[in-house]
Amino acid sequence: MSKIHHGGNVEEIAEKLNVPMEEIKDFSANINPLGFPSDLWNVLVQSFANIEVYPNPKYPELKKAIAQHLGINSDDVFVGNGATEILDETIRAEKATDALVLAPTFGEYERLFERIGVKTHHYYLQEENNFALEINELIDLLKTHHEITVICLTSPNNPTGQMISLKDLRKLADFCNKHHRLLILDESFIDLTIDEQPSFVNELTDQDRVYIVRAATKFFAIPGLRLGYGITKNAKLKTLLKIQENTWSVNGIADVFGLNMFRAKKYIELTHQWLDVQQPALYDALKKIPAIKVFPSITNFFLFKCTEPDLREKLIRQRILIRQCDDYEGLGAQYYRVAVKGPQDNVLLVNTLKKILGRDER
Repeated sequence: MSKIHHGGNVEEIAEKLNVPMEEIKDFSANINPLGFPSDLWNVLVQSFANIEVYPNPKYPELKKAIAQHLGINSDDVFVGNGATEILDETIRAEKATDALVLAPTFGEYERLFERIGVKTHHYYLQEENNFALEINELIDLLKTHHEITVICLTSPNNPTGQMISLKDLRKLADFCNKHHRLLILDESFIDLTIDEQPSFVNELTDQDRVYIVRAATKFFAIPGLRLGYGITKNAKLKTLLKIQENTWSVNGIADVFGLNMFRAKKYIELTHQWLDVQQPALYDALKKIPAIKVFPSITNFFLFKCTEPDLREKLIRQRILIRQCDDYEGLGAQYYRVAVKGPQDNVLLVNTLKKILGRDER
């Protein structure tokens, strides 16, 4: 696979332009623009008092807080140093030889599989279908590839923003249960969906060979504080995962943050208010630019297609950073991803795109 690059490299761009980092408008990273929850600062500062003490390696209180928020049992929850570590432990527990991922999707899945010797297969999403998953086609593919024992899906998908319906997920989960496959479902962006889309967590049964992966990074704007968690109700899978769990994988500060993150009720409410207004507004504005083909999304970012040469570099010269998607399997250099930000920043992005592309609205 090609080399993966990620969004959020603001420091590199600021150095390139010889300007302060604060002058760069970063649309390349899908982070909550409200920033870190202000009412949790004191909690985080107080956690430094225990920095000389090892956290409890079983993280009972952290798991309890997550479980209570999701309405499940603490024994259903696993925690780790970000969603990527959670995925790593899952694949090692399953001892898979072949896995399937979507194309395009988050590139770290395939890199993880390569690192531990798992062969990656792709299910290619089609542009003419707005990159939506056709569940019956996927199941038909799995029926002809018995060597694939792990299916790794993302809902909402990154970078397309498309979500898989609960009905389709149930159909796939039932197939996996019957044919002894493992479904890994990454829901890292589920809390950043317009109209608060439902999670598959509430649909899980103890028969489901399903492991749901979540991350606190995006919603709570903490990319520098790694915290991920996984959920399953399957007893056999739990046993295997407990063998793979790393000791002290969550540092003490992240542990304290996780204990308190769902108490930031006002922040959570304001985030959904922001997203429900700004996401459709940015979509409508991008649609009105003739040189851009923007794809529908349910979450806090959009994928669009534009044939303008060097569009990313031209925006960088205007101190705006977007994510080029040429490293995603199934996409190319003409595809870009932009995050939804505050109203002023969104307007700045749209107006700068119009200026570069040299056209007015339709």
